[in-house]
Formats: sequence, C-alpha cells, structure tokens
Amino acid sequence: MNIPDLVGLRLEDALQVLERSGVGVIPRIVKYFPPASKGFKENSNIEERVIRQRIVEDGQMELVVSIFRYYPLDFQS
Repeated sequence: MNIPDLVGLRLEDALQVLERSGVGVIPRIVKYFPPASKGFKENSNIEERVIRQRIVEDGQMELVVSIFRYYPLDFQS
C-alpha cells in the first residue's frame, strides 16, 4: 500500500490527495486545539492542517489536524 504523505497539507487538500491516490482508506479526523488557539475567532484567517497521520485499523487512517493562523502573501508585520 503506497500511502501519500499528508503532513503539512491543509485538511481539504489532504483529503483530495488521499482520494486521488486510490489507496482506499477511510480518513478519521481528530482535531487538536493547542492552548494558543483559544484566542482565534471563527473565520479569522485560520486554516486546518494535518500534523500527524497513521493507520489505526485496517482500512482507516487517522489524521490529526490543528488550526493555524493564516496570513495572506501580502501580509506585512
């Protein structure tokens, strides 16, 4: 079984890659919320990214997802 590396990808991109790969595993999403995420507001430039992946059962893949603050390319600090 040739499973693609999904770590670092946005969740929606990772799910598309997994589907296109034809591996035939069912993703199980586990959300991780770091302490720093308490100040994040809904729809405030955040994105979910895969931070860990592993096969947990026959035919299932666990994707641990965390939220990150997204800054557009034209952002200046």
